[in-house]
Amino acid sequence: MKSPIFEIYASLVCFVTIVCCSVWLGMGLYSLAGVLKPKITLDSWRYQRHQSNRQFQQPALGEPIFLGPPSAVEAYKPEPIENLSDKEITEQRLASYQLELQSEVRKNQQKLIKSLIAVFICLPLYFLHWRFLRLK
Repeated sequence: MKSPIFEIYASLVCFVTIVCCSVWLGMGLYSLAGVLKPKITLDSWRYQRHQSNRQFQQPALGEPIFLGPPSAVEAYKPEPIENLSDKEITEQRLASYQLELQSEVRKNQQKLIKSLIAVFICLPLYFLHWRFLRLK
């Protein structure tokens, strides 16, 4: 005979694992879309920045990007592209856009792996506790 406390525990574990599985599956599906079509999940600012040479030439915020650990911070400012021809700017813009898309695919692959790991942890917990509930 099962105790009511054990039944409550097993029911709560089942409920929580279903909620977690639902959330992680949703995140995993979004990440899968980002792996297959990275243009869809690329954030608006980066996407719009690469749509024309004029937008690409505008400075981001005018602030330097800091690279490295806090103890050895090195400031990096992108080179100005004012002296380049339209063809060279277009080549740089398209190359930068490809790098952004590759970065987006990699980020979404990492998120997809995290989602799959979470789902594969939740499912055995759910089925184990569901089986405990079904025992009489």
